[in-house]
Amino acid sequence: MRRMSMFPGPLIVLVVSCCLAPAKRVGGSDTNLLSLGSSDNGKRVAVAVGQAIEITLQTVGPQQYGAPKISSNVIRYESVAQNPPPPGAATYVLRFQAVAKGEASIQLISVNPEDVFAVTVEVGPATTHAFPPPASDQANTAAWAGAWTNLLNATHQKFIPSRPWLTGTEVELVVANPGPSQDTVRLTLLNSTGVPLVQVSKAVKAADCAHVAFAYPNGGLAISPGQVYYIQLSGGALFGWKYTAGGYKDGVALFNGKPLLPEHNGNFLFRTFADD
Repeated sequence: MRRMSMFPGPLIVLVVSCCLAPAKRVGGSDTNLLSLGSSDNGKRVAVAVGQAIEITLQTVGPQQYGAPKISSNVIRYESVAQNPPPPGAATYVLRFQAVAKGEASIQLISVNPEDVFAVTVEVGPATTHAFPPPASDQANTAAWAGAWTNLLNATHQKFIPSRPWLTGTEVELVVANPGPSQDTVRLTLLNSTGVPLVQVSKAVKAADCAHVAFAYPNGGLAISPGQVYYIQLSGGALFGWKYTAGGYKDGVALFNGKPLLPEHNGNFLFRTFADD
């Protein structure tokens, strides 16, 4: 039985007239990220090849936005993240990647034609200094022996972070069933009591699913080292989440709330990225 998510699907519900300030990271540093908010509507911005762009907007009312419209392939749409909504509102963060030199417009168009968010992005050459790769924190490093379980059930991975700022998570998937060329996969981070902290949804291609990275919005989120957290993965029937017997001593893979391998310390193949 499929577990219903506490968050909506990839349809984006946004209001761009709320004057939300550009998102700011409150810990660590991320020079590879340009953060924009609704007050940046209509602006022209500049980034370098390899930089990420995040547009943070808040929901109020019934306006509905579909997938972003991007005028050129110099910008690639990566994912949409949602923080748990306060009453009557929710915050969405759309993430894009600059992949080539050139210019592109990004538009979010509502069913209400008066509600349009747009920015023009000029992508320059990559900077002379290399952006540092994300630092790995927790991981299942065991060799995969071919086992997987589908994403239609409630699949969770318990882990215990050692650093105070979580920037992203990578999972290893496999094409489990014949189907479309891609599917939407949703990763939710939960605390020790099962309360969702953030959810990131992205379209994953069947041809490129071996290592799927989910970047957390605003450069990451503050967590408590030494405390228990859970990664929840959900989606359609196309993909399976790879798992192993053993491989990570500080966690366990859960399937519909119970250990996936009751007689072994089974763990899904995952990796978390963190910062100080």
